[in-house]
Amino acid sequence: MNKWEIAATVLAAGTVPCLAVCALAGAMHGLAALEVAGVVATAILMLLSEGFHRQPFIDLALVAAPLSLVGALAFARLMEHEL
Repeated sequence: MNKWEIAATVLAAGTVPCLAVCALAGAMHGLAALEVAGVVATAILMLLSEGFHRQPFIDLALVAAPLSLVGALAFARLMEHEL
């Protein structure tokens, strides 16, 4: 394991609280946790790309970043009466 993979593992452990907040908290806190989890997932993909020396993971991260934003906006639109 190199330093990139260790950093990705630490970030992956940090997503557990985000997922717990998404599942257990209200809509507003869940939306914020969803945004943070999307950013962290993108960072994990970039770290794994560097750690494994694999270019397709960077492409996946570049696609996941805007899709995370679009997903959060769709969530906010569908849940606007609760926010």
